[in-house]
Amino acid sequence: LQSENERNYHIFYQLCASALQPEFKHLKLGSAEEFNYTRMGGSTVIEGVDDRANMVETQKTFALLGLKGDFQMNVFKMLAAILHLGNVGITAVGDERSCISLEDKHLNIFCELLDLNCDKMAQWLCHRKIITTSETVIKPMTRTQAVNARDALAKKIYSHLFDFIVERINQALQFLGKQHTFIGVLDIYGFETFDVNSFEQFCINYANEKLQQQFNLHVFKLEQEEYMKEDIPWTLIDFYDNQPVIDLIEAKMGILELLDEECLLPHGTDENWLQKLYNNFVNKNALFEKPRMSNTSFIIQHFADKVEYKCEGFLEKNRDTVHEVLIEILKESKFHLCANFFQDNPVSVSPFSSTINIKSARPVLKSPNKQLRMTVGNKFRSSLSLLMVTLNATTPHYVRCIKPNDEKLPFEFDSKRVTQQLRACGVLETIRISAQSYPSRWTYIEFFSRYSILMTQQELSLNDKKQICKIVLQRLIQDHNQYQFGRTKIFFRAGQVAYLEKLRSDKLRHACIVIQKSVRGWLQRKRFLRIKRAAVTIQQYFRGQRTVRYLQAITARNLKQTWAAIIIQKYCRGYLVRRLCQLIHVAAVTIQAYTRGFLARKKYHKMLQEHKAVILQKYARAWLARRRFQNIRRFVLNIQLSYRVQQLQKKIEEQSRENHGLLERLTNLASTHMNDMDTIQKLELDLEKLTAQKRTYEEKGKKYKEDSEQKILKLENLNKELQEQKETLEIKLQEKTEEMKEKMDDLTKQLFNDVRKEENQRIILEKNFQNQKQDYEKEIELLKGEIKILKEEKTQLQHQIQQEIVIQDGLKMEVGQLTKQAQKIPELQKEIELLQTQKLDVEKQAQSQKRELREKMSEVTKQLLESYDVEDVRSRLSTEDLEHLNEDGELWFAYEGLKKATRVLESHFQSQKEVYEKEIEGLNFKVEHLSQDINHLQKLFREENDISDGIRLEVSRLTSENLVIPDLKQQVAELENQKLDLENRLQEQTIKLKEMSNRLHYELEGDRTQRRTNEAQNEIDMKEKERLKVTTQEMEGLSNGLMQDEIQDEVKSKIKQETTRLTVENMDLEEKLDMKDRIIKKLEDQIKTLTKTIEKTEAHAPASSKEYVGMMEYKKEDEDRIIQNLILGI
Repeated sequence: LQSENERNYHIFYQLCASALQPEFKHLKLGSAEEFNYTRMGGSTVIEGVDDRANMVETQKTFALLGLKGDFQMNVFKMLAAILHLGNVGITAVGDERSCISLEDKHLNIFCELLDLNCDKMAQWLCHRKIITTSETVIKPMTRTQAVNARDALAKKIYSHLFDFIVERINQALQFLGKQHTFIGVLDIYGFETFDVNSFEQFCINYANEKLQQQFNLHVFKLEQEEYMKEDIPWTLIDFYDNQPVIDLIEAKMGILELLDEECLLPHGTDENWLQKLYNNFVNKNALFEKPRMSNTSFIIQHFADKVEYKCEGFLEKNRDTVHEVLIEILKESKFHLCANFFQDNPVSVSPFSSTINIKSARPVLKSPNKQLRMTVGNKFRSSLSLLMVTLNATTPHYVRCIKPNDEKLPFEFDSKRVTQQLRACGVLETIRISAQSYPSRWTYIEFFSRYSILMTQQELSLNDKKQICKIVLQRLIQDHNQYQFGRTKIFFRAGQVAYLEKLRSDKLRHACIVIQKSVRGWLQRKRFLRIKRAAVTIQQYFRGQRTVRYLQAITARNLKQTWAAIIIQKYCRGYLVRRLCQLIHVAAVTIQAYTRGFLARKKYHKMLQEHKAVILQKYARAWLARRRFQNIRRFVLNIQLSYRVQQLQKKIEEQSRENHGLLERLTNLASTHMNDMDTIQKLELDLEKLTAQKRTYEEKGKKYKEDSEQKILKLENLNKELQEQKETLEIKLQEKTEEMKEKMDDLTKQLFNDVRKEENQRIILEKNFQNQKQDYEKEIELLKGEIKILKEEKTQLQHQIQQEIVIQDGLKMEVGQLTKQAQKIPELQKEIELLQTQKLDVEKQAQSQKRELREKMSEVTKQLLESYDVEDVRSRLSTEDLEHLNEDGELWFAYEGLKKATRVLESHFQSQKEVYEKEIEGLNFKVEHLSQDINHLQKLFREENDISDGIRLEVSRLTSENLVIPDLKQQVAELENQKLDLENRLQEQTIKLKEMSNRLHYELEGDRTQRRTNEAQNEIDMKEKERLKVTTQEMEGLSNGLMQDEIQDEVKSKIKQETTRLTVENMDLEEKLDMKDRIIKKLEDQIKTLTKTIEKTEAHAPASSKEYVGMMEYKKEDEDRIIQNLILGI
């Protein structure tokens, strides 16, 4: 059924739109308005959608997947047959019959397309076959039943066709290798709320509830758990959990289970099912409501909104049964695709062969009982559970599609409808959480590889990529609330990744511009050089021609003069340049020599000072660390001795207390075991009562059977007498027949009354069974409570044992008390032996009682199984006689339904019995577990003996440690000698420091002499400058006619540059000398402070110890001793 303004499957409309095409004429289709399955929604055409063009695209898609023309035409033939089947006209004949005309156009086309027998199809669309053990009854169907059967058949054919197409597509797209991953698309609209909601909307909304739960789990719960795992500061946000709605629908005794139960009954109706829902859920479940103005509907509070469902048609749609005869007709089809669809259908077996194998002379008949098949609700629930398993095993991504309006109009926005969809999809809840969360996240490696272009060279030089990412983000995003650093990922708020992408794109754009700039510059330079070379060659040829013409006009004398002038200029310029180059070279060499020597001496003095300081620190820190370690070691040894003595004494006292506690617990366990035995005896008595009641019910059944047989014999005798008197007394015969009918009615009424009595007795049995079940559950809860108390006592004991280990007191006890406590150990051993003997007695009693219980339980189960088998055989034998009571078989189906109900109750009783047996076995297991705990406690008693031996060993160890005291005194003496050695070394270091100061003074005097030599060198340079001036004057006289002005300017500029450079170097040297004087003064001050600190340490060294933090130097041979001393200190 389509809702208003909704279409059926698009392929139907595409076929109807292409009906006039030559390749589709044999399908005999028309417009979509002519078929029931396409015109129900009232929207056969969508504006802007070309169904004919879409049909061409569908054919191209099939061809692209390798599904060629024959396959496509077979599929289209099946789809056209479904459309024609929906148009088959079914007319009502009275109230209980219906028929189909053999001249029906669409029926003939349907049978022609699928190559079926038209007469059989017309007959079995309006009739159904009821098979019993003795005969087969053909019963006509009403028009509504026939229409439902027709629609069920259409759905069945379409379902097989859809599965077949999916299978072929999967084969076409199949990957030859091993498949590790896949991508799936789940297309579902969402919650549906119409004016009239039926079974289809119920199933869709049930599926959406499950999908919404998975969405909540994936988006809300898992995301918040990820924040917790990554140590992101986050306050948990509560979100709506729709598990109660799902439980209302799919839980035990929920809506679906009650619907399936009503479908099992032969005379089940929608009204009875709705009444059961009212009785079970109204005023008991807040999510289920009864409408005020209607008795044929119910309301469920879904995640999205309240939805009112009409109960009409729920049972029929849930059954959705296709009669076996129709399937057999489809199997006989000569159209291979249709026949293959139904070849492998499982055939249901007769209910009489399900439990006991009884051989009969009659042949075994196939029973087309549709109640034994899975209902639509069951199939939907199982397929939905498989879908949820698949979704939970994948990484889903959600795309929420919002429908702007229901009229399918462009540029129309219905705000109420949109908000309803947003609320139904959970988008509002998602926005509320995402506003506070971090929707974007990158791993550190991904972030580094993506945004390394935004990092500087200094940042990339670091080795830790995680630290690099943190530094980069702190530099790029000033607001630290916009991102968070997790253990393995970086979390961003909304918009921050887009900002980083903008920065990255800007950087890339700038880099592209730089690359383009350099490339374009290179191309332009290359072009310029090519033009320049061309211009030079042109100028070369042009000037050559011009000079040739000029030389022809000049005489030989002018040529000689010009040539002589060029030679003179060459030699003069060469001399001047060589002279200047030599001067510059000599000056550069001397300056480099002095500066390099100065820097080398400075570096050497610095390294020498650092080395001496390190040696001083090494010896001082080693001496202080050794003295501090000796003091700590003495203090730790005293604390350990006192703590061990006191701990051993407390263990002995506490374990004596535990012995008394364990005796009390053993007595409690024996008493609880006796109580368990009493409860088991009560259970046995109850079982005996139930077996007695069952025997009485069997006797009553026998009586009912005998009465019915006698009545049947009387009826047979009366029929014989009536047949003999038929020719003579026709009038009396009619009267007698009326009397016989009345008697038959009375008999049927009596049988119905008997059936009702049995049903009442069954209800009484159910109530008794439930009461007994509640009593058993209460007893089990009491036993569980006692077991919990025992477990708590066990945990308290374990906690006390742990506390005994953790307690630390600083009291000092004498070693003599340990010997007194050791005398009590034999008494404890005697008490332990007594406890062991008592424990063995208790175990023997428990084992004997377990054996007795098991024997009794096995006897009870055998009796129950025997009683159940006898009852089943008798009930089946009685059904063969009851089949003859009614020609239509309605009484037979009613009786069969009651039998099935009783079997369900018996199986339920059997399952409950097995559950109780398992719980009793669990209790026995817990008793064994408690006995294991007793063994564990006995082990603890044995450990007391080991502890007493440990005490003796500790005493001997302490005595041995007392013998070590003289060795410690020797170590103290050695340390005092080491102290004297260190003092001598300090004196030597002070002498060395004085020598260093004297060396520094000598070096300072050397620097002063060097400065004087530099001044002398400056005077020489000044003289050289004057000499250069004289030479320049001489050169000026020589170069009167050879470009005098240019040479003078060049020489003057070079001289000026040289003079300025030399003056600057002199100033630098003077500044360096001043710096050295300052450094020498600082070193002298440091020497004075060092001597003062050494004197202070020598004065205060025996009184106090200092802590030094940093690296210490030690020999490799002493590494093991240092580690051992550190462990003892800790």
